[in-house]
Amino acid sequence: MGSLAQAGRDYRAEQPIALLDGRLTVTLPEGARAEARAQSLMGVATSGQTETRVLYDRDGERLVLLASELFRFVAGDLRAGIDPIARSWELPPGQQLEPLETGPDTVAYGYFPLDTGRQAVPIADAFVRTADSAIVRVQLFVSPNAADDREGLTALATRILNTVERGPRTLDATPGERALVGLDGAPILTVQTPPGWVAYQEPGLSFVVLRLFRLTPLGGPFASVTLYRGTAPSMIHERFPPDAVTRAGGRLLGLPTDWIHVHTGIGGSSAVHMREALVEDGSPQLVHALAETDHPAFEPELDALLGSIKRV
Repeated sequence: MGSLAQAGRDYRAEQPIALLDGRLTVTLPEGARAEARAQSLMGVATSGQTETRVLYDRDGERLVLLASELFRFVAGDLRAGIDPIARSWELPPGQQLEPLETGPDTVAYGYFPLDTGRQAVPIADAFVRTADSAIVRVQLFVSPNAADDREGLTALATRILNTVERGPRTLDATPGERALVGLDGAPILTVQTPPGWVAYQEPGLSFVVLRLFRLTPLGGPFASVTLYRGTAPSMIHERFPPDAVTRAGGRLLGLPTDWIHVHTGIGGSSAVHMREALVEDGSPQLVHALAETDHPAFEPELDALLGSIKRV
């Protein structure tokens, strides 16, 4: 029996830890700690509002809890909203999901048998409904040297998930002005969001990114906008074949530019529409705006949002 499996059998809920800047709390054994994933040189620092990573080490074995904000909601029966999505996952041959006993605001599954060939072995996956009906995903992994006792690890996952409680923070989806803030803390650009949009910022080492998401039903359509200011933007259309890309004249920040449109799913079933534009905002700074959706109903909201971007 591994040490983490034994911890599941004699679980001690000792240390409360806030998840996603207060969206949820979880209570783990003493010694657990929140530790964000390392930031890459060209990447952004993960926002604490969108992801929390918690580590618990015991006798050379490691448990990892990963909480992620999905910007999705389930308004009706929670299990009825989650089950079809979980059952559609592609699992390794012979593996299946087994429901775990949790509280009324959580739907959770354990994996049977465990996929011990992975560097991080999934032991459970859970979806928690917050006070504003939005869904947070909580995943639990263990190191391969801990994956020799599925029953003990299932007990560990179940007891951890039964300590999850709603926190005080809710998502702000009210209409209004959102700001892209520079590394010096001063606002640079603003954008007007329609109702139902949530914004958060991610800093890079030499650039800043504002991300905006439309709150939509879990399993339904999506819409998002990314606003970047820095010196080395990544143009998404360059990753697609020429027959998926078109250009149309337009403006960004009041400046003339091409809006480059990408329609994915050429010859397939998907229908994602991406559009992006790039303008200079004082040498050597550039502003890159990217909008994405898979449903035409969101196009008017994207038009209004992109058209409202302006300098402070």
